[in-house]
Amino acid sequence: MSGAKPSPTETEDMQQTHTMPNLPGAKLAFSWEAFLSLGFRPFYIAGAAYAAISVPLWVASIIGIVDINGPLDGVLWHSHELIFGFAVAILIGFLYTAVQNWTGRKTPNGLVLGGLLGMWLAARILLFVGSGPLGSLGQIIDLLFLPLAALGIAIPLYQAKNTRNYFTVALLLVLSVGNGLFHAIALDMISYDGADVFLWAVDVFAIFITVIGGRIIPLFTNNALGVRRAVRSQRLEDIIGLGMVLLLVSDIYYGLTYEAATVRAVGLLVLAGLHFFKMGLWQPQITWGKPILWILPVSYAWLPIALLLRAGALLDMPWDQVLAVHAITVGSMAGMMLAMMTRSALGHSGRPLVPTWVEIAIYYLIVASAAVRVFGILLYPEGYFVVLGVSALCWVGAFGLFTGRYWGIVTRPRF
Repeated sequence: MSGAKPSPTETEDMQQTHTMPNLPGAKLAFSWEAFLSLGFRPFYIAGAAYAAISVPLWVASIIGIVDINGPLDGVLWHSHELIFGFAVAILIGFLYTAVQNWTGRKTPNGLVLGGLLGMWLAARILLFVGSGPLGSLGQIIDLLFLPLAALGIAIPLYQAKNTRNYFTVALLLVLSVGNGLFHAIALDMISYDGADVFLWAVDVFAIFITVIGGRIIPLFTNNALGVRRAVRSQRLEDIIGLGMVLLLVSDIYYGLTYEAATVRAVGLLVLAGLHFFKMGLWQPQITWGKPILWILPVSYAWLPIALLLRAGALLDMPWDQVLAVHAITVGSMAGMMLAMMTRSALGHSGRPLVPTWVEIAIYYLIVASAAVRVFGILLYPEGYFVVLGVSALCWVGAFGLFTGRYWGIVTRPRF
C-alpha cells in the first residue's frame, strides 16, 4: 500500500495470460497437468461449486431438511464456510495467479497445488459430516490450510523482494487467526461471539477489495476503452487503505456491539464518502455498455453501501449491522470474485475477454442476489424466508453457471 507507482506486471496481473503452447489438435479432454498448472484453475472451480452447494445446504438446515453433523453448529458453520470455505478458496486461486505475474516466480502447482486442494476439500467434507475424531481431523486440516497456502505466496514475494504486496501475506495470517478463533469457539475454549470474528474476517476481504480493486478497475477500464478517463489517485488509495485497516482494528475491539456508536458511525460515513469519491474518479458510467467492465465498479459499490448501512444501524436506523455485512459478502465479495474469476479464467486460457450470455447472466444474478438479500429485508421484513430463498436462488444460479461454463476451461490446456 505504498505510494510507489504500480508496475504494469503488477496492475495487469489478471489480464496477462499464462504461457502454454498452442498446439494444433491439442486434446480437449480433462488434463491434470492443465488443471494443476496455476492456482486459479482448481480453486476457482472448487470455490464456485462449493458456493453453489453450501448455501442451499444452509437454507435446508434452517428449515430442518438436513442436519449439520460436524463440529461447527448451525450459524457458526454457515459463517465459517462462507469465509474459510468458499471465499478463501477463490482468494487463494487469485493470489497464486496474481503473485506469479507480480514476481515472475512460480507459485504452487502440480502435486503441491493438488495437495492443497485436497486439504481444502477434506476440511469441507469433514466439517459438515464429521463427528467425533473425524470432526477433529477436519478442524486440524482446516487450521493448517491457510498458513500453508500463505507460504505459497510468501516465498515468491520474498524471493522477488516484492515488498509492495507483502500485505497480502499479512492479511492471510490475520484470516488464519480468525479461523483459529472460530474453531476455539466451537470447542468452547473461549467465550467469544462467532459473529464478531466473522465481521473482522469480512473486513479483511474488504481491504483486499479496496486495494486490488483500486489498482485494477481504472486500469481495466482505460485499457478496454482505449482512453485514460478513469483516474487513480495513489494518495487517496493510501488514505482509504489506512481507513479500512482502522475499521478492522475497531471491529476487532468492538465487534457488532453498539458501544461508541456515534463516533464509529461518523468514521463509517467518512470512509463511505471517500470510497464513493474514489469511484467517481473512475467515471463508472463509461463502462455501462460492457458487462465485463461494469460488473467491477457495481460490485465495488456495495462496499461503501455496506459502510453506510452500518453507520445507519449504529445511529438507530431500523435495521441491524448484519444487513451491512451481507451487503459486503453477497454484493462486493461475491460480485468482485465472479468478475475476476470470469475475466482471469478467460484471459489465462487464451480466450478473448468477451462475455457470452452466460457471463452476463452470472453478473446480473449476483447483483440481484445482493439487492434482494439487502433491500428485500428492508422492504419486506415479514417475508424473511421468501427473501432469503430468492436471494439464495440467484446466488446458486450465478455460481452454478460459472461452474458449468468454466469446468471445461480450467481443466483443459490453454487455447
